Amino acid sequence: MNMSHVPRTCVWRIPRATTAGLLVLLLTVVGAQSASAQATVRDHRLRYSIVGSLVGSALAGGYYLASDRGTRSGQCDPKGCALPYMAVSGAITGFFLAREIDAQRRAELPRTGARERLALTSFALPSGPTALSVRDDVVVVLSDSGASLFSAGARPRALRRRASALSGLTDIAITPGGNRLLIAGRTALYSMATDSGPATRMLSGEITAVASGDDGWSAARGRVLFVESPRGGVLVRDSVEIGETIRAITFDQTDRSWLVGTDSALLRVSRSGNAWLVTGRWPTTGAVRAVARSAQWIATAEGESGVTIWRRETLAGGVTSALSLRGDPRFAYDLAFQGEELVVAGGTDGLVRVALGVSAVVRSVSRDLPFVTLIRADAGGGLWAGDRSQPSLVRIHTTMPPR
Repeated sequence: MNMSHVPRTCVWRIPRATTAGLLVLLLTVVGAQSASAQATVRDHRLRYSIVGSLVGSALAGGYYLASDRGTRSGQCDPKGCALPYMAVSGAITGFFLAREIDAQRRAELPRTGARERLALTSFALPSGPTALSVRDDVVVVLSDSGASLFSAGARPRALRRRASALSGLTDIAITPGGNRLLIAGRTALYSMATDSGPATRMLSGEITAVASGDDGWSAARGRVLFVESPRGGVLVRDSVEIGETIRAITFDQTDRSWLVGTDSALLRVSRSGNAWLVTGRWPTTGAVRAVARSAQWIATAEGESGVTIWRRETLAGGVTSALSLRGDPRFAYDLAFQGEELVVAGGTDGLVRVALGVSAVVRSVSRDLPFVTLIRADAGGGLWAGDRSQPSLVRIHTTMPPR
């Protein structure tokens, strides 16, 4: 009986499937990179797609030649034909995978300083945090859903929510004693008790910053700074024309004055008799987003312009010299002092710990928080943070001891 022989083509389909699998693997690995790695590692998808196509074509061409231009395609056994092509394609796939994994690991390592691992405790919020304030044993975090209060003791816990009916809120502060909240909004400054009760409108207009001190509070409306403090046994509210748009305020307990950050400078506003006056001005590289102070230092976060730090004693002299931190992190959102070390919230660059001395030196970097934009220190030296990528308040337990 005459039987016709039908050539087998399974070996031809193996290299073709291998090439397709190679391309899928390459695209999957590159597309799955984390957000932080994407900001640093170049996108190689197009390059790897072209290389994969060329490799697949080369394998197909080699098989074509090895089978005498297809005349012996059905006689190619798996060991002598399919195995070499599978081995070569697997080696090439492993090579590209190794390159991408290595690039991702390099991207996750800090450019300067050591890598610091943090122990974190998270507390859920109704929406992402936009502002943060700590006073005594109370932590309050602002979001689109109002203000959420937490205790800052040894065992932190959620207390209550306030101002859930207000919208357009931008900044928050806790008054001395921790019994009232001051909330800045796009239409007014509000005051309310931390436990219950209605909100009171304190100032009308868009409030760009608010802060509290030992015996009063201050708020900014454009270029005007309002200060309310006791004088002669009664509360008196004064206003000071700054001449620049105010972006950040903090109370300097050492000098009993207000440190005010503007688009181009750090200002000191002090009381002189019965009036508040601008008594110091120090230029900054960029617009001030946040101001922090310790017993020895004063620092400003200036976004993409980095961080500027002044030794307190030099601000009283005729010649002022400042330390600067540029490039690490690439964007300084917020900052706080933990002891005499500076901790900077750097967004996707992580939480950056800076040692201060003759110069500002990055000591460590932690990327345990994907997009940290808020940082505050409590009275016990603990750190609290807000991460833009997750609706939660984070308490940070550092692992690196002070220098």
